[in-house]
Amino acid sequence: MEQHNDKRRISHQSSKSIKLSPGDPIRPTVAENAFVQVIMMFRKTFIQDSMLMMELHPSYPIWQHSIFSDPAYLSFKRDMLQIEAQEHDPAHTIPPTMCAYAL
Repeated sequence: MEQHNDKRRISHQSSKSIKLSPGDPIRPTVAENAFVQVIMMFRKTFIQDSMLMMELHPSYPIWQHSIFSDPAYLSFKRDMLQIEAQEHDPAHTIPPTMCAYAL
């Protein structure tokens, strides 16, 4: 098994090597920057879908974040759950027999 010493060499896109020691600040890689950009692009979608994800995975630690107990989020969640309940209300659903006639 290969032993790692205190100094590691990391190659970056510029094919420039730097040495990192345990006390050195973390320098983000291209992949890390791209990941953060993707997360930022999907942040609205995540918040919009969070109330449904919360029901599916209630024990996830992320739900302990303060944003999910903020009054604005709780109001949003209540409104979204109400809309979701209406969409699944049989009174708002086309009966399967009617769908067959539409074909």
